[in-house]
Formats: sequence, C-alpha cells, structure tokens
Amino acid sequence: MPFAGFDIPKIRGLGSDVKALGDRAGALHNDISGVLFQAQALLGGKPATTSPALQPLVRPPVFWVGLFGGAQLPGALGRELHDMSDSITRRCNQLEKCSALLDKGYAIDPAVVFADEKAPDQQKIDGALSAVAALNGKGFGEDGNRDDLEKVKQQLDGLTAAELDAFLAKVPPEDLKRYGDLAGKTDDSGMWWWESHDGIPDNEFRDHLSGLLRKAGPAHWGVLESAFPGIQPGFDTTDVYLDGANSQRGVNTSGITYQTPTLPLFAHPGKVDASTISQGQFADCWYIASLTATAQANPQFIAEGIKKNANGTVDVRIWDKDGTKHWVTVTPDLPTDANGNPVSAHGNGETWPAYYEKAFALTYGGDQGGTNGHDGDPRYDKAEKGDYGATEWDQTDKAPPYVTGHDSSSIDNNLDAIRKSFESHHPVIVATGTEQPPQNGPSDLSQGFVTRHVYYVKGFTSDGRIRLGNPWGSGNPDVLATPEEYEKYFNSPQQLRVGE
Repeated sequence: MPFAGFDIPKIRGLGSDVKALGDRAGALHNDISGVLFQAQALLGGKPATTSPALQPLVRPPVFWVGLFGGAQLPGALGRELHDMSDSITRRCNQLEKCSALLDKGYAIDPAVVFADEKAPDQQKIDGALSAVAALNGKGFGEDGNRDDLEKVKQQLDGLTAAELDAFLAKVPPEDLKRYGDLAGKTDDSGMWWWESHDGIPDNEFRDHLSGLLRKAGPAHWGVLESAFPGIQPGFDTTDVYLDGANSQRGVNTSGITYQTPTLPLFAHPGKVDASTISQGQFADCWYIASLTATAQANPQFIAEGIKKNANGTVDVRIWDKDGTKHWVTVTPDLPTDANGNPVSAHGNGETWPAYYEKAFALTYGGDQGGTNGHDGDPRYDKAEKGDYGATEWDQTDKAPPYVTGHDSSSIDNNLDAIRKSFESHHPVIVATGTEQPPQNGPSDLSQGFVTRHVYYVKGFTSDGRIRLGNPWGSGNPDVLATPEEYEKYFNSPQQLRVGE
C-alpha cells in the first residue's frame, strides 16, 4: 500500500459503525420524543424544551414510528449517515484499486486518488489505450471515419478521474496527438456529403475537452495541452505580445507567460462587483465592456456562471456562436508579464474576470482578421480561433451572445433611447469612433475618453449627461457626455438581454 497512514480495514470498520448509527437514529429519536412528550405532560402544558431543534420532537413516539418506521432519524440525519458510510466504502475501494494499478506501473495523480467515485477498472484503461493506438494507419480522408473517432471519444468520456489519469500516464504522446488532430479536422469536404464527415463537430469536441480537463489530475494537464491545442489559448498573436506593450495605454507587456495566481476566484465568496473589473492589456474592450455591463445589471447571473472544480480547474458558462450553452473548463494559470503583473482581465483581489475572458478566448470563432494599424501584416491581420488574438478588435454586437446567451439589440444613437433601455434594467454598451474631442473644450468629456473603444453605461447625471464606465477599470475616470457630445463622438449602442 503506497499510501502511508491509511489502514483500509479500520476505515471500512468506521464506515460500518457509521451505518449502524444511521440505522439506530430513528429509535434514538423515538426515545427522545417520548421523554419530551412525557416531560411536557408532567409540566402541566409548559414547554418541555426551548430548543427550536427539539421542539418538533415533542410528539407521541408512535408519530416517528408511523412516519419513518423507526429506521431513520426524522429529517435527514439517518440518510446522511448512510450516505457517509457509502462514501467511506467507495473511497476505500478507490484507494485499493489505485494502489493495485500503481503497483503495476500506472501513474495516478494524488489529487484524484482520494476521489469519491467508482473504483478504477484496468480493462477500461487498456481498452482506451488500444482504441487510440488503433487510429494509426486508418484512412481519414474524404471518406470521413467520424464513427471511429466518436467511439474513442465515448471511451475517454466514460473513464473516471483515476482511470483517465492512468490512461494519460500510459498513452504515447504521438497517439494522443493523432487523435486530437483527426478529431479537430472538421472540414467535411468531399463529393458525397454522407461520406465526408471528418473529425468531431466543434461543439461536441469542446465539451469533450472540458470533460477531460475537469477530471484530469494537475500532473497530467500538460499531456492534454500538448495533444489538444483547444485546452489552452495562446497569446503569441496578440498585439501586446507582438509589440511588447499596450499601445493605447502605454503599458509594458514584455515577457508574457502563464502563471498560476494565488488570489481567490472571488474576493467576497459568490459576490460580483462590476466596479472592480479591469480589462487588462488585451485589446478586447468590446468583450470586457459586455461582461462588465452584465455584471452591473445582474451580478448574480455572472456569479452563477463560474465555479471551481475539485482538481483546481475552473468551469465557465458560455454560449457559442450557435447559441449553445457550454461549461468550458480552463486551467487555473493566467497570462502575466515578466514582473508577474496580470496581462489578462482581473478584479480587485480576485480572478473570476480572467477566467471568463480565458473561456471566451477558447470559444470565440468569429475573428476574420482586422487590426489596429497593421492591416496586411500577416503577424497581426489574420483570421484566428481559440486564442487571445481572436478576441482583439471586434464590434460591439459580437460579444453579448457569448456572455448572455442572447443577441444584443441595436438602439437609436441618442440619450433618450439609451436611457429607456438602461432604466429597463438592460446592460448597455457604446463605442467611440476615431475622432478625439478637444482637450480644452467646454466640458470634461476629454477626461477618460479613448478613441476606438467600447464603454458600458453606468447611469445618468442630474443635469442630463450620460455616465460611461471604462472597462480598463476603476483607476480610469468615467466619461461624462451631454446629448450633443454623445451623438458626435459615440456610436453603435447595444442593449443586452440577460437570462437563459
């Protein structure tokens, strides 16, 4: 037994004792009920107890016997003790089977060895290894062979966390990469459409990768990343990586690399504060403005759309280009610069905005090229998918469906129309053009104003101006614009619809 300090027979004995306590819980409460009922009668009707937890037990004992058969504690404790006993038994089985696999040379990450799941089955592991290896040499041209890939996908999806870890430790890298390459080839080209179904459809494959990453132990995340590019979004095609700086903000971004943050998902568990969101250095204001506007209008909706998994990965709810909802799983590491500062989106002492952005980078498939002053340069100006580069420089109406699950609606470009939408509790975003307002104009519009940028509506002032929040974060002043200034310098207002 490689797990020192774990005496399986004693732990199993504890599980049996816990189950026996559950069996006796009902009888115990019958006895308590009887004592309390008699005490109340002797007290002339005065309460036998002041405890809210015990007051419901002041009944004739037969009540509990008739309702629960004397076998379970009234309420849930009897069931909870039985569930606890069953969990102890499953964990013991898991430890024993994992230990046997380790003795045979299979590697399993300690993070999943103690999982409460069905004990690993060596036949399933070896079957998956054989299925992946069998893809070598098969024809995957215009005749498709999607069925072969679907079978492998189903086998891998059916593995428990421990089985998947053992598989990832054994599978030759070239076999797994071949499967990833074949599964990702979805051009479906050929003379006969019924014979040309190649690869696995994008939506299915995205869910497949999330399922694998959600189960795999941290020691094997690198194996998945090497075989499946869709596991980790790249950043080497972003403007800030190629330039070494954010040209709009003048922030140095040299030495970008992935690092795992020490900050929690939420600064205050389960609570979202839109005012703390900062875009970071990637040129995706159009997405972060949509996320921030939604968080401002419905913080609970955003909070419910992200959760941390037992293995340390993070699940993010996101809708794809076809309107299908997914829980996209991402690793916890995030892009940082050479000094350890966050390059991606972030909050004040929290990381949830970064994971929303990371999941979006993996999912967004609408980038057809387009740059900030680098048109025609193939390093910048190209169609991208599945990386941070794909999220840079796009239109206000493109991000909302990924955040909310619904297309946004265009609003007339005037403050009356925008106020009506905003006061109807819709998130609203607006864009700026290329014209810069005068620095010494009659108002303070120039404070915080950025060309080719997207803002979110924060409200309206008492004198009729619109207040716009900058997705760059709280360190940047709000923009205040009169109706005339708004119509001159702003455009493309979008009303978002929140809710599934």
